[in-house]
Formats: sequence, C-alpha cells, structure tokens
Amino acid sequence: MNAEKTIFNRNKEYENGDTFRFRFEGIISNQDVENEKVNRLIDSFVNEQTYHKDMLRNVSFIRTMLKDFKEELLVVEYTNRDGESEIVKYDDGRLLYFGCNNRNKKTGNTMSVEFSPYEELNISFLDSALDVSIVDYPQSEYVDEQFCELIKHIRLLKNAEAIKLDRDSKALIEIYKLFYGENPNFSLSNINVRVQTMLSILEQFGVSLGDHYVFNLLGKAKMPISLNLEQLVSKLFPLGEITAIDDPFKLADETRNIIKAAGECVREVINDEYNSDDILITISKVIHAKTHILSSESDIKELSEFTNRTRSEIESSIKLVKRIENKISELDK
Repeated sequence: MNAEKTIFNRNKEYENGDTFRFRFEGIISNQDVENEKVNRLIDSFVNEQTYHKDMLRNVSFIRTMLKDFKEELLVVEYTNRDGESEIVKYDDGRLLYFGCNNRNKKTGNTMSVEFSPYEELNISFLDSALDVSIVDYPQSEYVDEQFCELIKHIRLLKNAEAIKLDRDSKALIEIYKLFYGENPNFSLSNINVRVQTMLSILEQFGVSLGDHYVFNLLGKAKMPISLNLEQLVSKLFPLGEITAIDDPFKLADETRNIIKAAGECVREVINDEYNSDDILITISKVIHAKTHILSSESDIKELSEFTNRTRSEIESSIKLVKRIENKISELDK
C-alpha cells in the first residue's frame, strides 16, 4: 500500500503589497508526527514571522519544520511591491529551478536570472538610464559583485538543509530546561525575552554560552540583550517545542546545580504568568545595571531612576539575588 501524499500550501500577502508563498508535497516518514502541531508551526512561520525575503532562510526553515516528511516537491516564492522577486523549485530535494529579478540599490540596474541544472544560466541586465552593453558599463565592478553573489547564492540554495543543532544550541536547550523546569518552545512569541533574561541573570553567577554573547541595554524596554543570542533564538524557531534531542550537551555538575538553584528561586517570583515577562525583565535590568553600568554600591534610588522601576521592584530583585547566592553557597557545604 502506498503512503498517502501530504500537501502543505500557504500564501501570505503583506499590507505593503509584498507576497510570500510556498507549496510542499511529500510522504510522511515518521508515523509519530502530529500534523496539527506541524500546521500550527507553519502558520506561525507564515503569519507571525515578519521576514520572508531571505530565500535560504525560508528553505531551511520549511525543511526543518517538515523534517518528518520525505520531500517530493518544494516551491517557494517571494515578490515585493517594487517587482523584485525570487522563486526556487525542488524535485525530490534537488534544485530544479531558480529565478530572480533583483534591483541593485547602488546602481539602479536590474538583473533577471533563470537557472536550471539541465539548462544554461540565463542572465539579462537592464539599466534604463544608460544605453550601453554590460562590457562597456561604467560601473561594471558592481555587475561583477552581483554576479559573484548570485553564483554563491544559488550554490547555497542547492545545498540548503534543515537546521542542525550546534554546540551553543544544545547548551542553550539544556540550560533552559534546568532554569525554567520545562521544555523550550522556540515558536513562542516571548521566547526571546525568556532566553535573554535567563542568560543575563545567570551571567551574574558565572554561567554563559561564551564570550561572544555580550549583553547591552537595547530596545524600548532597555533590557540586557545579546544580539548574537537573539540570532541564535531566531534560527531555532522552526524547531518549535523541543522535548528531546540526539546527543544532548552535558553540563558540568557544578554548572547544572547553579542553574537549577537560580531557576528555582526565579520561578518562585514569576509564578504569576500574567506579568512573568515583565518581572524577568526587571530582574535582569537591575542585575545588569548594578553589575555593568552603575557602581556596585549604588543605592535603591539610583537603580530605580536608571531602570525606571519602582523602589519595591528594585528591593525585590536585590533580595532575589541574595537568595540565589545563599542557595548556591549551600551547594558547597
């Protein structure tokens, strides 16, 4: 008996006139997969993610979300209101067709491209302001740059794969489970807040993913944010909720104990789900300000003015830090 073909077909039209669409046809390869969860994740990607112009990201995300299906056909297309477009077609996982119509913002020229592994690479070039050939084009260095970027882009699309967890991703997942006592769900709208505040707080107690995850006060909330960490969290979106992974990252026992101790204390404070994100932001802001911005001897008034938080919130955050420090010190006894 032949397995039933599954089809995912989505379209998104932005208010500014841009459009994004994809079609996937395949055969289920994992009988344990829950179609309802997959559909919710895809809908979240199409409707809630605001950036679909990066075609390599689109293909990688779609293949990650649909990793439990054997891909037979995948078509992805993006068009913006200015007429720029890009489309890719895959047959049984192999790049069958690539087409794009791009405008170079530096020169104003337009380059239209069609590529298929079974046909010649066709490129047409237009600059409406100048009636010259590509050879005589006065800004030919930009054409060379476009061409090199094009070849590189096609090569990357040809080899595009589902996301694979690296060392930092696996470590982040393990830390999250220990700190919050639950599985991370990277498709949640507040996942970046929960991850950023978690690692910002843990940094105070010597736990981090590495030196390249530096925190600075950013955004409207002026909360500690690591841009590299934000990119990592965004990359993991198509994985949704992670319940288990192959070859998980193994943290040292001392590090695990510190994370668990800090997480338990924090969870006691954020037991009200209604404003838990705001509480997490407050805690991370106070700790960051006291450790990296203001003097360690700063009083409540200084911290309150700098973080735009009430005296009560500042005092509560300071008490929490002390409680975590006491709990960690008890681990050594």
